[in-house]
Formats: sequence, structure tokens, C-alpha cells
Amino acid sequence: MEKVCVKYSGILPLLVFAVIFIPSGVLAKKTVDFRNNSCHANTKSQEYIGGIPTDLLTSISLAETGRWNPKKKEMFAWPWTVTWGGKGRYFPTKKSAVNAVAELQYSGVKNIDVGCMQVNLKYHPKAFRDLDEAFDPVSNINYARRFLAGLYKSTGSWIQAAANYHSTNPLLNLNYQTKILEIWRKVSGVSLNNLPTNPSKDPAYRDPKTRLAQMALLNSRFKARLEAERGEKKGNKARRQLEAWRKARTSPNLLAHTAAKKKAKLVQRQKSELKNDSKNFSKKRLEQLAKWRKNRYFFQR
Repeated sequence: MEKVCVKYSGILPLLVFAVIFIPSGVLAKKTVDFRNNSCHANTKSQEYIGGIPTDLLTSISLAETGRWNPKKKEMFAWPWTVTWGGKGRYFPTKKSAVNAVAELQYSGVKNIDVGCMQVNLKYHPKAFRDLDEAFDPVSNINYARRFLAGLYKSTGSWIQAAANYHSTNPLLNLNYQTKILEIWRKVSGVSLNNLPTNPSKDPAYRDPKTRLAQMALLNSRFKARLEAERGEKKGNKARRQLEAWRKARTSPNLLAHTAAKKKAKLVQRQKSELKNDSKNFSKKRLEQLAKWRKNRYFFQR
């Protein structure tokens, strides 16, 4: 992926995406809205939900889609980032990003990274239901979190899991690991000694140049992808059930049926109350008559 050197938090240079896509020359005349920081908010929440080390998902999102804010002099992840052909493009809106990917897919391009966490649509074909969901920060980061957790499960190392997240090339992942460590240190504000950076105990990762390392990486990613997809299926099933329930609740047929059912129950209850009232009235009259007779007999004596 094409990169240039920029400053991160005004301290040390980091390699980040700097290829900005300008559709029809329009974006060049507009001011970028740097307030759209939905990636950061959701990486933080997903770290908490999934038991991911603090700031690790955030660091990965910055490495994948980091964009420089010249006013605040800091980097933030951009949710409408699309990468293909080794270049990252920042689109101004979700709609423009979705349209761009749709056109790419129509033209036959398959190897495309999308969203806050740059999930690859070719290698993760079952990650999302559609492009709209793929660019949704919550869905995008949720899937990435499950994938990262699966990588940790197979490697036993968070930093190795982060490296394996990047690509299927062990040598590229070694450089990526160094990059993540630097970002993680800056974002967390603590030294590397205080971060969970223990290497994997799997001997296959000791030398990234070997065939063994390549096989370990591929196996790790394959297992993690399956686990992430299984989690997505469960989530999709729950969402579909919820949507069906909500739809059924507002269905005209259901509303009419419910109204008729309530009316029938009301009529039945009224009849029952009337019947009970009639019985109670008769019973009460008999009791009053018996009491009157008793009192009458008493006074006659």
C-alpha cells in the first residue's frame, strides 16, 4: 500500500495512508470534517466487549486508516477508507465509499479493503451482508474484533495476532508488528514493557522467512476467519429474529387481528360480569329474604 511519512501526535514519524481520492475534483474544494471519529468510539467499546487489550484495536485502526488532522496535529481513523491496487483512498461520505466499491466489484476488482479496520472483502466474503453493513463502523469493527480474538486464540500472543491480522505475508507482518507497537505505545501513553507484547510460543513464528511460518500464518487466519464468521451468523440470526418481531408488531394484519382479539375478550368479560352480577343479585336477594323472615319470626315471639 502506498504510504508517506507524516507526524503522529507531533512526536515521531509514522508510515500512514496519505493517498486521498478526489472524485471529480469536488473534494479539493471542501473542508474535511474531522469530527467524524466514529472509528475510535467503536474500537474502544469493542475492546471492552471482547476483552481485547486496551487501545490495541484502536492502534490497528490507526495503522490501517490513519488520517492526519493538521489542526489538532494528531491522527485518527477514517471510516470511509477504501484500499485497492495497493493504494488507500479516503472518501468524504459513506455513500461515496459504498458506490466506489460497488463500481469496483462490477468491473471485476475483488481484492478490496473497506472501513475502519480495512476488512478484505475477498478473503472475508461472508463477513457482511452487504456493502452498507461493511462500512458501518459498528459492524466493521465488531467483525475485526472477532477475527483478532481468533488470531490470538491460535497464536497465544496479542502482538502476533495483530501482525497476522495484516496480511498472509509473514515478512510484511513483521514490519506491521513494529508499526503497531509504536502506535500502541503512543496511544496508550505507557512503555512497551507495560503492554501485553509477549511473542507467540509457537516456534513457527521465530523465522518469518520459513515455509513453516507461512503455514502457521495461513492456518491461524483460516481458523480465525471461521470463528469470526460463526459469530457473525449468530449475530445475524439474532438481528433477523428481532427485525421479524418488530415487523410483525407493526403489521396491519397483526394489528387488526390483535384489535379483534381484544374486542372479543372484552365482550366475553362483559358477558361474564353480567352473568356473575345476575347470580350475585339473586343470591343477595335470597339472603335478604331469609334474614327478613328470621327477624320477623323473632319479633313475633
